Amino acid sequence: MIPLETIGFDVLNEKDKKDFQKIFSEYSRKIQRRLKNIESIRIHIKEHDYKGEISDKSKKLSIHVLVIYSGKTIEADVYDWDFRRALHKVFRKIEQAAEHAFHTSDQHKNP
Repeated sequence: MIPLETIGFDVLNEKDKKDFQKIFSEYSRKIQRRLKNIESIRIHIKEHDYKGEISDKSKKLSIHVLVIYSGKTIEADVYDWDFRRALHKVFRKIEQAAEHAFHTSDQHKNP
């Protein structure tokens, strides 16, 4: 199991926490296949109030993910009004960054 550090999860309701567990479980397996030796994943959630824009209950979330593996890091940030959509976006960015990191390193090894 990957060591997971969460920051700001106190702003989430129970439904969002369950959604997080499901989505994180799905993407963590994919990320583990791409990145070997994952040391930790840090997820920081911030809630931003924008009173009056859409409704008084509108909350924009920012999610920052930091993956530390083999002494290297991959980071991604996303801002969105929908928590589930934001999670999918940020984890897809991590997947793409991992894929990009290994494609470019493969190109440098084989001239």
